[in-house]
Amino acid sequence: MVPVYEFECDRCGARFEALVDAGTEETSCRLCGAPGSRRLLSAPAPPMRLVKSRGETRKQEERNRRLRERTKARFKEARQRAREARQRRQQG
Repeated sequence: MVPVYEFECDRCGARFEALVDAGTEETSCRLCGAPGSRRLLSAPAPPMRLVKSRGETRKQEERNRRLRERTKARFKEARQRAREARQRRQQG
């Protein structure tokens, strides 16, 4: 695998990227051809984000709201059944 490194020329000050072998510290300048352009440390790329439109966001929020309501209702039903079962055991 060949990484992309960023270099800066000491002679003309040009900054450029180059596909070079891993660990390469110097290469010749793309503009002036002078040897000894040194490798720079580049900032990492920001993480990818999926961009949703406003309509898609509203639809997702509505689906999340319905899911929360269904989950809450199922929890309440299960809690009620557990109470009733506990009362039957205590009476019987």
